Amino acid sequence: MLLLTHAQQPATKSAAATKQLYAVRGQVVSIKSQSKGLLLITIKPLKESAEVSVVARENDPVGRGVGATGDSSLFGLLTGEPTEEETITAAELGEGDVVSVIYDPQTENRAVEIYLH
Repeated sequence: MLLLTHAQQPATKSAAATKQLYAVRGQVVSIKSQSKGLLLITIKPLKESAEVSVVARENDPVGRGVGATGDSSLFGLLTGEPTEEETITAAELGEGDVVSVIYDPQTENRAVEIYLH
């Protein structure tokens, strides 16, 4: 978050406009190719509200959200073998996955961050 001191604040309200990001958590209901390298991911929020569609690059990394299963990490602890955290991309998401997405409505709902739960 960017904080401005009084001396740094812009003089006009239009210049003071800040970037507003939105977030949605829910189940992936469809993934469609929008154009080369871009996906249109439709998410049905967990609470009853309208579906949200976001645009993501196929190679955008997907992080692990709180509550994600850690079966492979537990296996590594039991066997003593080092494990690497598996990184997946937006192209590897599937229908039914529960995700959290932070997106920018000012750039046609472009996904900023995606987390798998």
